[in-house]
Amino acid sequence: MKILLTGLGGFGQNHLRAWAEMGAASDLYVCDLDAERLSATERFGVDANRRTTDFSEFLPNVDIVDIVTPSTSHFDLAKMAIEAGKDVFVEKPMTMTSREASELAALAEQKSRIIQVGYYYRFHPTAIELSARIDAGDLGDIRYLAGSFYGFKRARTDVGVTHTDGIHFIDLFNWLVGENPINVYALIRDHFGRGMEDCSVVLIEYANGAFAKVESGYIQPGLHRDKVVPGAFTTKQVSVSGSRATAEIDFETEQMAFHDVHQEFLNGTWTPVLKSSEVPNTATRSPLQMVQAELTSFLGAVGDRVDAGVGPVSSGVVLAKVMEAIYESARTAKRVTVDY
Repeated sequence: MKILLTGLGGFGQNHLRAWAEMGAASDLYVCDLDAERLSATERFGVDANRRTTDFSEFLPNVDIVDIVTPSTSHFDLAKMAIEAGKDVFVEKPMTMTSREASELAALAEQKSRIIQVGYYYRFHPTAIELSARIDAGDLGDIRYLAGSFYGFKRARTDVGVTHTDGIHFIDLFNWLVGENPINVYALIRDHFGRGMEDCSVVLIEYANGAFAKVESGYIQPGLHRDKVVPGAFTTKQVSVSGSRATAEIDFETEQMAFHDVHQEFLNGTWTPVLKSSEVPNTATRSPLQMVQAELTSFLGAVGDRVDAGVGPVSSGVVLAKVMEAIYESARTAKRVTVDY
């Protein structure tokens, strides 16, 4: 397959290396507005005649398009690619608005094209293990989910921190719960005066009774040196509490702890009954391997012509609707029902 990778910024470099290590360098075309970034792709085997600053130049030459540009450009580039008959992998968020997301989803269906959105925490071995245990009923009924995605790092200039970091765990929780949020309540703050939030706390309700909290920000201290952003510190942790057991994941240490614990009414009070705790021996994946895992999933979806579960509706339209409800809640200081 011939591939057009557009966007060679920080995370675009990970996609470039991933494609190269997957043996696709000779099939890769690259696009970026920065000539220096383009010329640097020569060390990955991308010849000068496969580099461009014009996104449309190589569209006729390729089968799939990989979009890793600022979020504000995702809609226009993805629409152009789909209209040209290409399958698309696009980093999150798929679009900036639900209107754009719905238009892309409808266009992809009309043109019989695959769109996959880059929510790569679904592809981490610990998240896959946790999902399997939830599906097996090991945790019982899911009651509460909590996610912390914050730390000292540079602030993105295209979207607020909820849209760039918190949204990862919102998507992850939707996948683990198996439902879309029905209500949200959010507090956000723009301490930097950029017109975009640098700190947020979001509460999410699901129809089955589960609820979640997702905290993100650039002002809270992180526990670990960030594996993706040079010089940054980060915390990326989630926990899922069920009626039978509780699990917690630290994505930076790449460990999951599983606590076989439930509460019983004993001697006149609710008391935790802990049977055991374990740290399953799950595999580890570097950020580069995570990108490779989701790109491999995308290639499988393209080959089979089947949505891999991270498609334009579940991880595009739904997430856009949730984000709009979050910002409406923050603006009005009210609980907001997500309008699907």
